[in-house]
Amino acid sequence: MQPRHPLPAQPRTPAAWPLVSAVTLFLVCAILLPATVVQAQVPADIKARLSVQVPRDPQLAKARIDSVFLASQTVLWGTSAGLFVERPDGTGTWWNAQNAPFRLEEFVAVAARAPGEIWVAVRNPAAGQGVFQFDGQKWQRFHPSLNEMLSDLANCLLVDGKNRLWIGYEERGIDRFVGEGYGTKTLRLFSSLKVKDGLLQGSVNGIAESGGRLWIASTGGLCRFNPDGGHKVEFESWVYGRTFPDQAVWAVVPSADGKVVCGTDQGFVVPDGQGWKLVGMKDGLSTVPVKTLCLEKNRIWVGHTNGLQVYENGRLSPLLYTPDLLPAQSVRCLAARPELDGTTRLYVGTEAGARIFILR
Repeated sequence: MQPRHPLPAQPRTPAAWPLVSAVTLFLVCAILLPATVVQAQVPADIKARLSVQVPRDPQLAKARIDSVFLASQTVLWGTSAGLFVERPDGTGTWWNAQNAPFRLEEFVAVAARAPGEIWVAVRNPAAGQGVFQFDGQKWQRFHPSLNEMLSDLANCLLVDGKNRLWIGYEERGIDRFVGEGYGTKTLRLFSSLKVKDGLLQGSVNGIAESGGRLWIASTGGLCRFNPDGGHKVEFESWVYGRTFPDQAVWAVVPSADGKVVCGTDQGFVVPDGQGWKLVGMKDGLSTVPVKTLCLEKNRIWVGHTNGLQVYENGRLSPLLYTPDLLPAQSVRCLAARPELDGTTRLYVGTEAGARIFILR
């Protein structure tokens, strides 16, 4: 490459200096003013509005957190050390291989249907373990070979507004637990929905309830159906290339107006009028994919392998990751609960422990 030889600077007369200064000032203003306007639209510093609480239980504070569920009186944490049922004072009960029928693998989902009834979906890297229920006194394992479930490769659990339990699988579809309606002698405890019923093909990664519909996040896209629609289930679907801006959907949470927000391969998708809008790395997202989301007031908390970001008023915050906030960068699960004093508690599960953000 040829060396660059700048032309010699032309001498300026004193009379030209005011004109040059005026032009320079105009150019500086033209450059800086738009940047100032854009900066004003970025969410205010969320760090100034939160404090961080380390769990009282030392094991919960440092274990890998796979899932979290907010029950009426407790918080359920699925961790690498087992299932922890946390009471309001921070103490709790550990369930693991020593006192429960599951091994310490990955607690992909936890849920509660009643104060004493707990459901856990447990996986390991090579094979499924199934779904486990604690009825307040004893644990029971549900398995395809015993209970006519679709699979033991469970990915997600949902307890809907009518206290029905739904299970999403890595393959074959979704199940609803209907055992209480079949008596005590039958082995048929689950009712299933499959691709032949209209469900999109692919792994079911999340289920959410919004607007009286159940929304299914899958590697094939997004779909929904009316769980109270009778024997004939009709699905409405959104798929990449036609009606949805991304392909695989990894997470789904309810939003306003009966819609949902989705975590996807290329970012996260928000409702946009009658359609959808993808928010990705070009919009300031630190990394992709997005596999966990949480709505808190009018904010969307976005968790990924680089930490946390907040989406508010159409803008993404800078990355929230410092050792005083999170014990590890990779955020695996999120949940939020408003408190009576007007604050909100955000429950954050990371690769190396749980943290609770108290938001003012």
